[in-house]
Amino acid sequence: MKFVSSFTTALVALVTFGSTALAVDKICEGHTGKDTLGKPFAHPTMCGYFVTCGSDGKAYLGTCPAGTYYDIKLTTCTGEAKSSCGDRKTS
Repeated sequence: MKFVSSFTTALVALVTFGSTALAVDKICEGHTGKDTLGKPFAHPTMCGYFVTCGSDGKAYLGTCPAGTYYDIKLTTCTGEAKSSCGDRKTS
């Protein structure tokens, strides 16, 4: 029974990670031009992360320094009190 529980937990984690990865990859669809190259975009679910798009069209995950969160309005990592996380998770 313990095996089934562990397997189920691992499967849920894999599906959740896979869904998030797909959402992150979609951010960069159509963003391969010089105007968006290296420009940070908000991670779709986690406020402490951001995504930059490479010239290859792939999404690259960035992490805000400890104690800061990605602010959509300022397009940078800021202190928690100033950031605009909306529905995105802060931990």
